[in-house]
Amino acid sequence: MRGAANPKAPGDSFIDAGSYALQGAVGHLLRRSQQRAVDLFVEEVGEDGPTPRQFAVLLTVHQKPGVSQTDLVRMTGIDRSTLTEILRRLGRRGLIRRERQPQDRRTNALHLTSDGRRTMESAIDAVERAQRRILEPIPAAERPVAMRVLERLAGLDG
Repeated sequence: MRGAANPKAPGDSFIDAGSYALQGAVGHLLRRSQQRAVDLFVEEVGEDGPTPRQFAVLLTVHQKPGVSQTDLVRMTGIDRSTLTEILRRLGRRGLIRRERQPQDRRTNALHLTSDGRRTMESAIDAVERAQRRILEPIPAAERPVAMRVLERLAGLDG
């Protein structure tokens, strides 16, 4: 029942779907930007190199040896179930090893293997090239502002 307090019935929309501009939808643009970033990453790193998420895990574990999976979720922004699968794949490839923590046998401390360190180090220059290519469409003077906006959208602004 529609009335003054509830002028819109469930399922009704005030937005005309026929004229809705997908190209102006923030979520759509972010998804397209993310896909472009992944494509450039793969072009630079190669099909046999780590994926962007795998690289994030390898780099973070390299920088924080012994990090727990719980902390790795927080530090990388990768959800727990996805991270578990990434760690399983990296473990099968011999790039990462898990050590049970003596103080809490339920917690794994994560470490790179020597192959994991080599994989991460061999990819880092290509990753940096990809990062530069991602920002190429933005004039150099505007890139610091663009990065601050992205940090805010990602919830990393403090």
